[in-house]
Amino acid sequence: MEKKVKRRLNKKALIVVILILYLIIMIFYYVYKMPIKNIIINGNTILSDSMIINSAGLDDYPNLFKVRSKQIEKKLKKLDLIIDVEVTKNLFGTITINIDEAKILFLNKTNNLLVLSNKKEIESTNYSGIPTLINYVPSEIYNNLIEQMTKIDSEIIALISEIEYNPDVKEDITINDNRFILKMNDGNLVYIDIVNFSNLKMYKTIYSNLDKSGIIHLDNVYADADTIIFTPFDKVNEGESDELSE
Repeated sequence: MEKKVKRRLNKKALIVVILILYLIIMIFYYVYKMPIKNIIINGNTILSDSMIINSAGLDDYPNLFKVRSKQIEKKLKKLDLIIDVEVTKNLFGTITINIDEAKILFLNKTNNLLVLSNKKEIESTNYSGIPTLINYVPSEIYNNLIEQMTKIDSEIIALISEIEYNPDVKEDITINDNRFILKMNDGNLVYIDIVNFSNLKMYKTIYSNLDKSGIIHLDNVYADADTIIFTPFDKVNEGESDELSE
């Protein structure tokens, strides 16, 4: 007859297991109750960090696990200036918000609304360095203007003071109905049209070669692939122009 062997409970091992379980539970509890410790925001140039944090509902730094990334994204996408947003969290209490922000292109003087690169129009507020569209533009050309200005860097847009729709008409015949006059902050005037709007990217280079103010022709009537026509203001009445290399 076999004897039954009684195994003694290893109390030390049991205590170690209990302590490990306790530590695991406490770590999970700490992480679950952890408030947001840090908010990192990338990509915003117009919207302030405080406005983004407030709009996301994070101004009181709530519990990290009580906020969902998708909910934050949904709230922020309601802002007119935000095209897209991505929110990520980590276990150290940091939330990172990556913003794809729309550009403010110009102030439309006809309705006093700011026009954005996502084609939204919002109430005018105190933003500096924004051009003003001073007159009416037909709807199709207006939409094309927005599309073309979206492709231009903000630092170039900031050099423009006024935008005037100015079709080229001679003897009651419209030669170019897509032409605009841009009044620059440095005093120059730029003739440009929708087709050649990308030429505006060269403006800083063109300006660096000038020693006086005048009229720069970047529209398809006066500009070709090799030269840009520049007329100093003091020569306008005399009809004298200079050719500038691109």
